[in-house]
Amino acid sequence: MKIAIGGAGIAGLAAAAFFARAGHDVSVYDKAPKPAPVGSGLIIQPTGQAALSALGLLDELAQSAARLERLDGRLECGRKVLDVRYDALGPNMVGLAVHRSVLFDLLHKAAVKAGAVFSYGQDVAGVEHENDAMRFRFVDRELAPPAALTVDALGLRTPFIERENCYLDYGALWANTPFPSTDGFSEHALAQRYRGANVSAGVMPIGTLGGRQEKMAAFFWTLRPKNYETWLMTPLPRWKGQVLKLWPEAAPVLDHLMSHDDFVLARYAHHTASQPVEGRLVHIGDAWHAASPQLGQGANMALLDAWALSNALEAQKDVDAALDEFVKTRRRHVKIYQTISDLFTPVYQSDAKILPALRDKLAEPLSSFWFMPKLLAAMVSGTIGDPLKNLQ
Repeated sequence: MKIAIGGAGIAGLAAAAFFARAGHDVSVYDKAPKPAPVGSGLIIQPTGQAALSALGLLDELAQSAARLERLDGRLECGRKVLDVRYDALGPNMVGLAVHRSVLFDLLHKAAVKAGAVFSYGQDVAGVEHENDAMRFRFVDRELAPPAALTVDALGLRTPFIERENCYLDYGALWANTPFPSTDGFSEHALAQRYRGANVSAGVMPIGTLGGRQEKMAAFFWTLRPKNYETWLMTPLPRWKGQVLKLWPEAAPVLDHLMSHDDFVLARYAHHTASQPVEGRLVHIGDAWHAASPQLGQGANMALLDAWALSNALEAQKDVDAALDEFVKTRRRHVKIYQTISDLFTPVYQSDAKILPALRDKLAEPLSSFWFMPKLLAAMVSGTIGDPLKNLQ
């Protein structure tokens, strides 16, 4: 089948790799002038690991990744308010934390090797119907060759879905640093510090980059995007003082960050498209379901979408039947995690006062209930709703 994919992010690359390996004729169009990842650290949860395993890429990714065994969130005073341990789900359960470029390069290489063809500098603006086929239309009005299936992996800013007021008030600054070798940081834990819901910082080990042996970390700091220009005008030592007031132990991390240019601003949004399929156009990844990163599910949901769509095309000879099967396979899991993300985001990134106060007061006693460790681990690992049931 001739398949055209718009977008060469994680969703588009994973779809290209799955489709090309299945024997489809795959073309990928992206507006970037050359292959380039966008973002910093991310966690490949057990769900995403299963998708990468299906592509034969998991072992290679694991060689570069940091093996996360727990998430550790504490207040400014040091009291623990978040304690998620993957081993509550089983002895071999971990999250694999990597820089986004590691996953990007792995998927891009796999897609090219399988035969997918990439066209860069092509900004998809719409589609044109042509009998039973569709053609991407680019900003310059040129048309792509007709395809039996068009896949929208263009992310939150896809031109195919109208979104209003979907951006969240808070985003975050991200930067990469050598992993701190001092006491207080573990290579197997994502550490966070909170003051209310509007001030927080985190350090996440992300393994190694570019074949180098030095272990790296991703540092993040909550920030309103509307305050980004003000932050740029703030002398970095003064801002570092604000961070150290919250988290003095972060000093060895901040010592490596010498310029505002070391940081990237991430803007977060929450939106779910009502119709993931429109004729022979199917939305996957953030184009279908964008959410804040509080649960670390974005890349994993994209990988699951690509895997489920490839499986459906293999199981059903009719394209429309395959698209129906894809939606049935993924809709429940998407709905569950979009709902959980919508509920949890104000607790950790907002101007709310009551919700973080309840978090700080109740998190520790609630964690003592026998079912909570497993529930929290399942929530973070992405396994609530059994998304792998019809994929493995």
